Amino acid sequence: MKSLTKKIIAASLLVVPLVSLAAAPTPAGVPQVQLTDPNQIFRILQSVVNWVAAVFFTVAVLFIFYAAWLYLGAAGDPEKLGKAKDQLIYSIVAIAIGLIAFSVTQIVENFIK
Repeated sequence: MKSLTKKIIAASLLVVPLVSLAAAPTPAGVPQVQLTDPNQIFRILQSVVNWVAAVFFTVAVLFIFYAAWLYLGAAGDPEKLGKAKDQLIYSIVAIAIGLIAFSVTQIVENFIK
């Protein structure tokens, strides 16, 4: 009985990859996109980069406000002031790196076109 169970388990494990590779039908509400022009890819990538940049810069500004909150709450404590200063420096560096990354995508796009 145990060998039969082992054989069934082994057979089912061999069939699982075949089932998982089967093509599923496309749901009715999903639009089919046909990329016929390379500029469509650039537009899609540009919209993704714009969304990511907007989220990134929003979070970076929130971290600057967090650094200000830490500075106001430090009440002269040198350790807390140092933590607030470090947080502000990290936020500014993150914004600078984000600006550089955003400008690099613009430069590459202008270079390719």
